[in-house]
Amino acid sequence: MLLPRIITSILGIPLIILAIYYGGGIFFCFLFIVLLYMVKEFVYMTKTAGYETNYFWSFVVSIFVFISIILEPLQFNKFSLYLTSTTITVLVFIIFLKEIIKQKPLGALGRISIEFFSPMIFSFSLSHLYLLRDIRNYGMKLTYILFFTIWTTDNAAYLFGTIFGKKKLASVISPKKTLVGLVSGAIFGFLGFVFFSRIFMIDKVLNYTEILILGSIIPLLGSISDLSESLIKRDCGFKDSDNLLFGHGGMMDRFDSFILTSAAYYYLLLIFLKK
Repeated sequence: MLLPRIITSILGIPLIILAIYYGGGIFFCFLFIVLLYMVKEFVYMTKTAGYETNYFWSFVVSIFVFISIILEPLQFNKFSLYLTSTTITVLVFIIFLKEIIKQKPLGALGRISIEFFSPMIFSFSLSHLYLLRDIRNYGMKLTYILFFTIWTTDNAAYLFGTIFGKKKLASVISPKKTLVGLVSGAIFGFLGFVFFSRIFMIDKVLNYTEILILGSIIPLLGSISDLSESLIKRDCGFKDSDNLLFGHGGMMDRFDSFILTSAAYYYLLLIFLKK
């Protein structure tokens, strides 16, 4: 499976690098397409597993939450300061009203939960990647650092875990994950973050303590994010979320490490950059 992974990476990585480089509308469209694919994969898996999931409402909630979070910092007026909260409040009302009108209480809790789970996990993480890229003066470099660090963490965990890994990390959730892979990913991810921070000269605006904190947290959160997505797949009886990306699975499989990292990275940077 190594060759297909390499081929897909050769084709996909330049596309991501270019989308980050241009930012703005191009990066928005890129993330929006990724979001639609992730929600599609999630709904398909949950429906296959027997959950009552509605494609339409999952897409509606995901898209509105995604856009509201991206528009939140623009602050056109006082209303925009509460755009995300307002959007979620309205969507919660509509989803519950829909279930009341349907008058089918059996399974209602599952439907409501799943229709709101996908936006909270996918829209939240992807929208914060956009906000990260939009940070004035440093957004592009900070986004590159995050992606390169995640890729370094994932590849180191995969390579060393495959060659040297014996003790399983969470065999029921992800059979191939090993303790060696986790430690290797954390070490190389940390070194990668420090290295890329120097390459992109972010060490001029972040002090060494802040770099050490981010370099330690990002690989760890990336690994937990990976396992979180695996937990969803195992519950639904899937190994890969899709076969869209040859050798890599689906969009959920490729962006799983950003589920917890993107927002944490973004808000920590806001704190550090405002010092």
